[in-house]
This record gives sequence, C-alpha cells and structure tokens, in this order.
Amino acid sequence: MLYEQSRWVYRPVKKQSWQFVLNLLVLAVASHSIAGGVLLLFFPLWTLKLVGWNFAGQVFWPSQAGLFLTLLGGVYASAIRLRVIVWFLIVSKACAIVFLLLSVVFLDAPRVVIAMAIVDGLMGLSVALMYWMEMRAGDPA
Repeated sequence: MLYEQSRWVYRPVKKQSWQFVLNLLVLAVASHSIAGGVLLLFFPLWTLKLVGWNFAGQVFWPSQAGLFLTLLGGVYASAIRLRVIVWFLIVSKACAIVFLLLSVVFLDAPRVVIAMAIVDGLMGLSVALMYWMEMRAGDPA
C-alpha cells in the first residue's frame, strides 16, 4: 500500500488519486494520437513537412496513417472506462518504439523518427507507471 505523509501521520494514498492521474495521462496520449491523426488525415503533406519528412509520394498512405492514428486515439481514450485497454496502449507504444527505431536503421526514415520513438516511449512508460501505482494503491476509504 502506498502512503502519503501528513505532518505526523502516514495515510494510505487513495486509489482514486491514482485513477485520476492515470485518466489524465490516457486522455493526453489519446489526444496526441487523435491530433496527429487528424493532421495527417486532412493535411498529410504539410504535416510531414512540419516534422521534417520530405515526402514526394502519393498522399493516400500518409492519409491512411492519419485515419489509423485517429481511430487508435479513440481506442486509447476508451481505457478511461475499460481498464484492460491500458494494456493495449502500453503494448502498442512498445511496438511503436521498436518499429520507429528499426525504420531509422533499416528504412532510411528521417532522424526526427528517433524523437517520435522517445516520445512514444515516455508516454507508454508514464501510463504503465501510473497503472502500476493505481493497482498498488488501496481501496478508497
């Protein structure tokens, strides 16, 4: 059980506190995916140029990736009500790290993809940590 110090007494940190923080993180991760997805869906060339990706191909594939990210963000947001989705979020962020880093090494992706992998890693790690804290906390009293 986790405790917080209050002057002279240690009290258990309520599970509700960790739930609130986890909900905020899930909402932030979902918003990040939805925002990036909407930008890619409706402004694919501008969005790719914004992050330093010189793309001269068909806009279908970046737009499709935008649709995928938007839908994925919606699934992430559902983790607020359905906690099992938190595991999907964590695993998908771990897969994203591997994919992005391998893309830089083997597929000639621009170096900005390394920063994207770091951001995905930090999001996944922070959600995993808060989920763990929520599970360790005692029941609300």
